[in-house]
Amino acid sequence: MEFLMGAVAIVVAALSIIAWHFICRRSSSPLNWPVVGMMPALLWNIDNIYNYATKLVVDNGGTFKFRGPWMTRDNFFEVVTSNPANLEYILKKDFANFPSGPYVKDVFYDIFGDGLFTADDELWKRQRKAVAMALSSATFRDRNLFVLHKIVQEKLLPALRLAKEKKAEIDLQDILLRFNFDSICMSVLGRDSCCLGDDILPEISIARIFHQAVELCTYRAMLPPVIWKFMRFLNVGFEKKLCKTSAIIGEFAAEMIEARIKEIEAEGGLSGDILSNFIEMEADERRSPSQKLLQGLILSVFLAGLDTSSSALSWFFWLVSTHPNVEEKIVSEITQILKSKPLINNNKNEMGFLDLKDLRGMNYLQAALSESMRLFPPVPVIYREATKENILPDGTQLRKGSKLLCFLYGTCRMETLWGGDALEFNPERWLNEEGLCRKEWDCKFPIFIAGPRVCLGKDIAYVNMKLIAANILVHYQLKLSCARAVKPKFGLTLCFKHGLKFTLDSRKDKDLNEN
Repeated sequence: MEFLMGAVAIVVAALSIIAWHFICRRSSSPLNWPVVGMMPALLWNIDNIYNYATKLVVDNGGTFKFRGPWMTRDNFFEVVTSNPANLEYILKKDFANFPSGPYVKDVFYDIFGDGLFTADDELWKRQRKAVAMALSSATFRDRNLFVLHKIVQEKLLPALRLAKEKKAEIDLQDILLRFNFDSICMSVLGRDSCCLGDDILPEISIARIFHQAVELCTYRAMLPPVIWKFMRFLNVGFEKKLCKTSAIIGEFAAEMIEARIKEIEAEGGLSGDILSNFIEMEADERRSPSQKLLQGLILSVFLAGLDTSSSALSWFFWLVSTHPNVEEKIVSEITQILKSKPLINNNKNEMGFLDLKDLRGMNYLQAALSESMRLFPPVPVIYREATKENILPDGTQLRKGSKLLCFLYGTCRMETLWGGDALEFNPERWLNEEGLCRKEWDCKFPIFIAGPRVCLGKDIAYVNMKLIAANILVHYQLKLSCARAVKPKFGLTLCFKHGLKFTLDSRKDKDLNEN
């Protein structure tokens, strides 16, 4: 009994000391507990992880070191940085020594294999070259814009019109995810994935399955590899779901690629798309890419354009719906451009074809999109690994093999970079005196990454988002449903945890025939 009382006294004393240290300590870093490290603080704040981590990087001058549980610390990202000078060094100046690394490849291999997203070095260069050749061609850009218009007119607007007529609540995030998947399939592979119908939304879409598979892979990044690999061996928990979803995604990609290759052969030659370019380049080097590699490349392209664009647009529509003054300016700008466009079949309810010149002239819309992506970066974090001992510009020392988390969400919300109104939605910060949208340093606004891995589809992304936003906003007023609190979900891309629910009203003050 005395031993038990003594043991209880020791435990109480230890807890009291730790609690007192936690209250009184001056350090702004998470408490580094014995054995478990800083993991309790991470788990405690997981529902508010992005704002919590932003506070940590701000309070620690832009960078802090994270300590994972004992014996597993080599498997966690020990350096978290939002410092733009560090980002420039990692992503641009010393790019070769900061690859994605084997850890990221291990986590996402089941979906992307050796595809562009997980590849490094020579294999990454070959795939990126094929993508760059396709995206830079006028043929691809023209086809992309044509496909986008077609899906907007034949799928997106009819689906929204039906929801409006039925006074039904819609999950706009889900609709945008489906729309983007269909448009990417059509633009890249020339095939319709049928995720979005004009009168019905398939209950289970390949777009949602793909999104779920990526999300499940992201769970692995939060656990020591020994745990999730053991779960995979036993086929339990989220690993069981991942096994099913990755198999479905793999089968879908294989069928699409096989069909596209048959079309290329029937046409008697290659057509300049991403898949054709890569196959041709590999053939020139006397290589025959495996089916798994082709799948990884195409699915990496899907990842780059799917979740990112749907995430960016979802946050944009949420912000616009809660800032009516911004919405009014955007609609006014679009309407002014539409006045000079011919209507479809003289119907004022159908927009004319918006060409690249029209879309590039929407400066305020671009400013609002840039501002929404600043506040809610589609890709909030990126992962890198140091190949040698190094010192970052802010003095942070790295050992060989150090894993880094480049926390872009924090960079985009730092008052030292964006001013005292850094947390406010203010599109005007992007406009110059002539009302034109200006550019920012890519390491201050790293939404499209920077350096050799900079997003190749940046210009196309803005064009696509503008076209979708213009078509929706000129036809409908979105009324936010406040049934659930709006909050982001932890993952590779920044999505709404509970979806984005809206009801629709026709924009009654709209008249495209006005002069």
